[in-house]
Amino acid sequence: MILSLYLSLQILIKLIKLNNIKNILIISDTHQRSYNELHNEIKKQISNANLVIHCGDITSENVINGIKKNAKQSILVHGNSDSKEIRESLPMKKIFQINDITFGVIHPYWGGPPPIDYELILNHFKNIKPQYILFGHTHDSHIEVYKGVTFINPGQGYSEFIIPASYCVIKMNKNQLSIKITKILN
Repeated sequence: MILSLYLSLQILIKLIKLNNIKNILIISDTHQRSYNELHNEIKKQISNANLVIHCGDITSENVINGIKKNAKQSILVHGNSDSKEIRESLPMKKIFQINDITFGVIHPYWGGPPPIDYELILNHFKNIKPQYILFGHTHDSHIEVYKGVTFINPGQGYSEFIIPASYCVIKMNKNQLSIKITKILN
């Protein structure tokens, strides 16, 4: 048990280094039963991105498999609405680096609804402090800087009533980033 916990912690803090990434798609909270149910614009973005990041609440193995099949590279973490099987197959958080920029990915379901407790999120990245933290759960798309860390929430990946689906694209040119959140209005 102790060895298993130690190995799990080692996996959580392992820094992944990625190369040749120029276009990152960030999605979260898709809450769909199948990949085909994802909005066509999101599926198009998945195919076009160099890296797809899903910040949790995927809720379906079919969606996971669809992302992995259609994305050039992907990083996925689990969320609170994901099944036990998905929570066991995907990490709670991930840390990766592109060029000299460090990113963290997490689904802070223990944080509750807005306002977001950024301090609580930062506590999950004590060993390696990312410059950017990509997260979901609140379904509220926004970008905010707290204690020198840029927090990015792409919003929910599905349309519901008057709330549109949204996603975020980060374009990279060496260590220069351009960040844009897009709401899908149709």
